Amino acid sequence: MADMDPIQMQIEMIKAQAETQKNMFRQMYTSDPAMVEQMCSQIDQSLQMQIQMLTQMMGAADGSGFVDPEAQARMVMQQMGYDDEQMSQMLGGDEEETLTESVMGAMEPSQFGYGDIESIVSSLAQLPEVQPEPADPERKRRFEILLTGILSTLNDHRLDGLDVEPRDEDSLDLIRSLLSNYWGVEDRESLIDTLRYLIASGHSMDYANNLEVIANGGSAQDLHGEDMDDDDIAVSDSRFAFTEAYAVRYGPMMLRGWDLGRAANVTRWRYFVGFITEDEAWDVLDQIADGCIDAFESWTSFAQSYIFGSMFWKCPYGPDACYENAAGLMFAVEHLLTEGEWKDFPWVSAIS
Repeated sequence: MADMDPIQMQIEMIKAQAETQKNMFRQMYTSDPAMVEQMCSQIDQSLQMQIQMLTQMMGAADGSGFVDPEAQARMVMQQMGYDDEQMSQMLGGDEEETLTESVMGAMEPSQFGYGDIESIVSSLAQLPEVQPEPADPERKRRFEILLTGILSTLNDHRLDGLDVEPRDEDSLDLIRSLLSNYWGVEDRESLIDTLRYLIASGHSMDYANNLEVIANGGSAQDLHGEDMDDDDIAVSDSRFAFTEAYAVRYGPMMLRGWDLGRAANVTRWRYFVGFITEDEAWDVLDQIADGCIDAFESWTSFAQSYIFGSMFWKCPYGPDACYENAAGLMFAVEHLLTEGEWKDFPWVSAIS
């Protein structure tokens, strides 16, 4: 595995996911071999399509049909806080377009859909990455901070230690507001509940529950609870449709990076506002890092999982919102792997 190039690593990953899916169906339909054969055949067909798509996308893009990629890139960078001078320096009139520009520029935001998500996830295999390496405890701590890289890049957070911002009252108020408004976290107890949810289940479990209903021939209505209002039902139905679209391609592990990556961010935030001690923060980050090392082989596979899981979360909010979200995430990943903190820091394959 150590000698594999990024494209081969990605192919091996999707092969492993396909085998996991087939094993799941073998266990669920032990009494119906014909059903098992049919489902496994569909998975194999999908696998071949993915490999073909992935291989094709490694070739040079011809640029035909792009929708003003520089304007799309400027939109994303503007959302991330870059001023006009910084954007001009980064884009440069004579420079080659970035992967984000070429991929996102070919898409129509108002029609953004499942195929576009597949294209984004597959295209990340084109980004350069150093080979994974084992790490000692000191490098593991650096790795644990860098697991927050995507959201930290989007939020312009620091990536040099546990503190996400300079320690002043404005920064503390900002992070407290973020935890309260977006996560419903007001105190240590609610924060522990949030972390337990992300590490133990998260959206990976929601996706798995949808898969179980699908495998049993059920429908979105089977997930409607008596305590759900119309908005809850709409969200549930959208995520069920998302799961149906990828059921034979991706298992729940494809969302694990999204859950664990967010858990790492929440851990740094809660340390910053004083809900936990430094030792407690590192203990939680140790658990998260171990889960990531077990689940992923590279920054690329982690980022693919993060983006896929984020799309599962965002899908109820419509194609334009999904496009905007995907563009920001892809830009952050490309920055991290080409000029940011992931560029020269190998993914941790084991702890020495």
